[in-house]
Amino acid sequence: MDHAHRPVDLAKATATYYVIVDDQGIISGKRIRPGWTPERDVLDVQRASEHSVERELQRVDFTRACFGSLAPMQFLTVDAVSHGHAAWLVKNQFALDRAFASLTEVFYADELAFDAAAFDKATG
Repeated sequence: MDHAHRPVDLAKATATYYVIVDDQGIISGKRIRPGWTPERDVLDVQRASEHSVERELQRVDFTRACFGSLAPMQFLTVDAVSHGHAAWLVKNQFALDRAFASLTEVFYADELAFDAAAFDKATG
């Protein structure tokens, strides 16, 4: 029996992935549910080709899909080790961005409640 003696690379290498997402729940219909909080729906994930021409065609296809859709979709690029990892990364980033935005709102509300004039009188 003939077989090739080539080592198998079991390590997952980082690659570029193209991801289309819907942050507003339009395509899934989640937005109409009562009490829905915004979340990111991953609609498509593709590994970017190693060949530059094919990679550019992939990018054009994804960009056209986003612009041609009636729903507000976004085209993202992420470095990951698999399709699932790429999807998790973009969903996690959305959750972190939302958490940071809500934290900023809390700090801003605290800043509005702070009476600077009273503070100057107490220290002066």
